[in-house]
Amino acid sequence: MRALQIIDSLRLGGAEVLLKEMVPIFRARGVDCDVVALLQTASPLEFALQGAGVSVRFTDVQKLYSPRQILSLSKLIHGYDVIHVHLFPAQLWTILAAAVSHSKAVLVTTEHNTWNARRDRPLRRFDQWMYSHYRHIACNSEATAKELLRWCPTLTSKISVIPNGIPIKAFENAQPATLPDIPSDFIRLIFVGRFEAQKDHATILRALPSVLNAHLLFVGDGPLRPQLLEMAATLGIADRVTFLGWRNDVAALLKASHVYVHSTTSDGFGIAACEAMAAGLPILASDVPGLAQVVGNAGILFPVGNEKILARELTALIQSPDRCLKMSQASRQRAQHFNIERTVNAYVQMYESVLGISPQEAAIR
Repeated sequence: MRALQIIDSLRLGGAEVLLKEMVPIFRARGVDCDVVALLQTASPLEFALQGAGVSVRFTDVQKLYSPRQILSLSKLIHGYDVIHVHLFPAQLWTILAAAVSHSKAVLVTTEHNTWNARRDRPLRRFDQWMYSHYRHIACNSEATAKELLRWCPTLTSKISVIPNGIPIKAFENAQPATLPDIPSDFIRLIFVGRFEAQKDHATILRALPSVLNAHLLFVGDGPLRPQLLEMAATLGIADRVTFLGWRNDVAALLKASHVYVHSTTSDGFGIAACEAMAAGLPILASDVPGLAQVVGNAGILFPVGNEKILARELTALIQSPDRCLKMSQASRQRAQHFNIERTVNAYVQMYESVLGISPQEAAIR
């Protein structure tokens, strides 16, 4: 079976990290799997896939939303049995490229979030038209499936839930990173996420002045970084916040931290929170659909944007070592539900189903 994964880019993010982890496992399972990204960004994920021997190709168009993506993409999609698309606008450009190139591949897609900007605009008919071209739509959580069906009720027969997965052992067994210039008696809080509007770093910053003897680590980058740096300075906590940028040693950074805080306005799953649970960190997370179900009873949920409750919960947790230990154990147990091998197995079964073939047939295609 030949499968092609198409995604907007391989910048660091939940969908992108998931793809990077899955593709080598697909190949080990006998699925001949390649990757096409619309934009080349020289990200660590690109290099990791290429280093694993994966064919990673890019369109020659520099603007993600340019219709020129269609023709460029149409030249890269021949010879595959199934084309698996992640994120918008790759979802749109792929169906048009498949039409232009008369591709016979079956199109499937994964819905990665409970919300997108199109749902704030009168674009329901557009989305119904777009999704109708996909044979099957995998949703990364029950909440993502629920919200997609609320938006496009006609998709019921096309949808299944395939939870995201992570390489659990890599986070369980990581060695702690060295973190200089942080007092040894300070609690280290950490959040991994893009500096974009969907993620809510600002709430953590506003909570920090009320949380004594705590140092905050931000792993990530994005357009809001200058604004967040200025905010930390204005709040008088610049010396208690470290902006680490994108890092290749996230597992080690998690192991060197004490508490994970995942603050966001929406999140269909929350891979970074799942990784933190596998590393054994107590979790505090925004109470949003998708993320809340992934964390389950293992963590503490706080209302979106409520820095007062977040500060109160953090302070109470830090003051109770026994509770921290119990939450750490609960995190490890909860993470076991999200093994990347289980996710890949579900996707392979989905490919076989849409192609109408048995596992034995898939192995020789």
